[in-house]
Amino acid sequence: MSPKLSDQTKEQRVLQILEAAKRVFADKGYGAVSLKDIIEETGMSRGWIYLYYQSKDEIFEDLLNYQDEQYERELAERLEQCASVWELVYELQFQQLQELLVSHKGDLMPAFYEYFLLGYRNEERQELLRQRYEKGIARFAAILQAGVDRGQFSPIMSVIDISRIVASFQEGIITHAITVGIETANTKIQLESFIDYVKSLLRPITS
Repeated sequence: MSPKLSDQTKEQRVLQILEAAKRVFADKGYGAVSLKDIIEETGMSRGWIYLYYQSKDEIFEDLLNYQDEQYERELAERLEQCASVWELVYELQFQQLQELLVSHKGDLMPAFYEYFLLGYRNEERQELLRQRYEKGIARFAAILQAGVDRGQFSPIMSVIDISRIVASFQEGIITHAITVGIETANTKIQLESFIDYVKSLLRPITS
């Protein structure tokens, strides 16, 4: 019989598993990781892990959801506190992106692309990616709309369409930086051009 655990203990165990999995996926990518690797990193027994997860797919997807929840809370706080929505957009679309591209080792981004690109024929994974895409588009569009509502943006098209364009540019820049390297892709020039283009779409209003 499995021991009874409090909800708090269960939450702590799940978090311990996810943090260990993050380190392993960030170090090895997705395909090279086995459930055994994650179990060893947690320091838990296989039996304990199976109380919560049955596969590395489940762990990876739960890890993505956990990171999304953290990011959304942080984003909501930053949007509420910022005086300039454009400055927030700049940070989100340029500074953070640049930091990730300059040193993406130790980050989940390569594992994320590997997971979805290698599994693109899997219908469940396709649906998960579609849901994540639409959620990300809606999240960024809400930030842009806040800028419109505050009288800080005068966009040339709908914020949803701008969000989709931004997502496509981001994906291309990130994919090339990861696969061929930032020097070969000349990522610095791409980033500078990218932010200029986003600005031309939003047309920030200066007071």
